[in-house]
Amino acid sequence: MRKTVKVGHNPKKEYLCILKSTGIQKEPTYRSIWKLALPAMLGGVVEPVLSLTDLAVVGNIGTDGFSGHHENLSAVAAVGIAGSLISALVWIFAQMKSAISAVVSQAYGSMRMRVMASLIPQMIYFNAIVGVLAMLTTFFTSAWVFEHLLSATGSVLEDATAYFNIRVLGFPLTLITFSVFGVFRGVQNTWWAMVISIVGGSINILLDFVFVLGWWNWVEPMGVEGAAWASFIAQIVMFLMTLYFLLYKSKIKLIHSLKINPEFVGLLLIAGNLVLRTITLNLALMLTHKFANIYGTVEAATHAVMLNLWMFSAFFLDAFATSANALAGKFLGAKNKEAMQRNLNRNLLLSLVVSFVLAGLLMIFDGQVMGLIIKNEQVWGMYPIVLPLFALCLPINALAFTLDGVFKGMGKAKFLRNILFISTFFGFLPVLLLGHQIAPGLQIVWYAIIMWMLLRGFIPYFYFKKWIKRF
Repeated sequence: MRKTVKVGHNPKKEYLCILKSTGIQKEPTYRSIWKLALPAMLGGVVEPVLSLTDLAVVGNIGTDGFSGHHENLSAVAAVGIAGSLISALVWIFAQMKSAISAVVSQAYGSMRMRVMASLIPQMIYFNAIVGVLAMLTTFFTSAWVFEHLLSATGSVLEDATAYFNIRVLGFPLTLITFSVFGVFRGVQNTWWAMVISIVGGSINILLDFVFVLGWWNWVEPMGVEGAAWASFIAQIVMFLMTLYFLLYKSKIKLIHSLKINPEFVGLLLIAGNLVLRTITLNLALMLTHKFANIYGTVEAATHAVMLNLWMFSAFFLDAFATSANALAGKFLGAKNKEAMQRNLNRNLLLSLVVSFVLAGLLMIFDGQVMGLIIKNEQVWGMYPIVLPLFALCLPINALAFTLDGVFKGMGKAKFLRNILFISTFFGFLPVLLLGHQIAPGLQIVWYAIIMWMLLRGFIPYFYFKKWIKRF
């Protein structure tokens, strides 16, 4: 039905008046950024906390104090590489979260939310199918991947395979959960994802202690497999809570239709480019584990702990990427150039401040932090070698992650894919491979990570400066 327009009516002028009345022309204020970033920070940090808890609980199996059992190091290394592979799969296949967030936030900013009614259910069904296929494929190939691609052997191989094959059962549920989180982000709501993540994470941590170490005579210690079962149960709880918030708490109208939504192809293109980008990203992270394994069991365990700490800090910084993502899409939809620039500047400033605080705290309290995670003299002697490199990387991460968020919100997935390719093949790999030949050791892995993040941060920063002038 054609909409009639009164004589003298100016839709563009009226639209700008509506934007001004809603305060969108004054945004983003620091308050509006924190309103999005703080829940994202509290919710996002749950994932690395879970990984660190798995490592900490598994690292203390059968220990009564400061000991150094080789079996414990093997279990820590196993959970480290298996958890990294799980994270890799989630990052690769959960890119629909960023894609749907970009599409929904732009529709939200331009007041076109009605077109999302059938797109969201179709996105959920698509993720369910992809999740089941990925789960079945990786379940039957995990042992080969750990042995031949990640150089795991012996007890590390056995424990990693057992841990992974349980965790991956909940993979389809996780994909759906994260994709709906993207919908919530698109409508500028990060609170629900925070609540869901914290509840699921709390259940996971509680069950870690019960299943891994045992509970009186009621639950026998299950070791590494117990940590995996704890995560699987938490995934089920988070999935059910996500459906509840979407169906009963959100005001988003959903229409189930067999007719493909016009936005669906564009959504898949964004997600596809982000998938290719994330595959490359995670191959790089897997290579860091591979080289750490080559250098020895102590190096592998140390790297597993340090990389999980790196992920832990990354999720703090990613909160501002989440905020930048949601706001960039909204302001792009509203065609607000000034707000786009302020969005980057203010999110970046806050992210840098947090990165320096995190780096400083870890450098000061490194002994206490490592003591909570693992009790092993060899690891305690190894980690100070890479700790300064770790701290140096955090402000660089702040720049890279914030720019990632801005360009994801703008739907510039192809650009982000190309930047990741350039950073990996012309920065990360040359430093890693040449360093391995010249001065092999765990510190070379971290030099490669630093070069990788430098290119991922500065190239998009200068591109955005040029883009905003033409906007």
